[in-house]
Amino acid sequence: MSALLIRKPTTLREQVIGALLNELRSGAFAPGERLTEQSLAARLDVSRTPVREALNHLTEQGLLQARPRGGYVVPSPTVEEIRQIIAVRMLLEPPAVRMAAAEYDASAIEAISHAIEGETTAAGDPAPTEFARANEDFRRAIFDGISNRELSNVIRQFANHLNFIRSATLRNIPLRQEIIDRQRRIRDAIAAQDCDLAEGLWKSYLRLTEEALVAAMNAMTESRESDTRK
Repeated sequence: MSALLIRKPTTLREQVIGALLNELRSGAFAPGERLTEQSLAARLDVSRTPVREALNHLTEQGLLQARPRGGYVVPSPTVEEIRQIIAVRMLLEPPAVRMAAAEYDASAIEAISHAIEGETTAAGDPAPTEFARANEDFRRAIFDGISNRELSNVIRQFANHLNFIRSATLRNIPLRQEIIDRQRRIRDAIAAQDCDLAEGLWKSYLRLTEEALVAAMNAMTESRESDTRK
């Protein structure tokens, strides 16, 4: 007898968490921006209780910071914190890409290609939202299908910590094309089951990510300091 598939209904709290994560990933909230239960409840058209629970959850995950006088703020990491997170990702992600190259079949490669096509379609849009969404689809296509589920989950956790500034880098249209070009080479290496090449290309891709994030953070810091002087 085959096992029955029972789908657990999604709670309102989980839906709010998902919605806020999507907002963070798309750049709807800027680093340093203050968030309140009241404003988010109105934005999402829900009561404040599931919003409060979602904010507490995201704070526990390090994706938001609680303010002493109430409310929450989107983290504004230092350059050193960005470099430390990328250093952790450098330990986790290249071996996972090597695993993908060894394991992925044609359907997995097609999912990667589909995500890249989504980025290509959105590459010329001045707003980063759709490109950021397709970029997240690319990461999921690379990492969600590997056989080591624990590694996949840890990678997702660390990627979330930089989503709030990643969207700032994706406003750079020439950078988007560089990202797409590198992703295509990574996809081709995975499709060819060239584990060494796929792993090496991902390390280079992460170095590009670090450079772009640091540049975006420096630009934000300079802008804030300029506004303060005014």
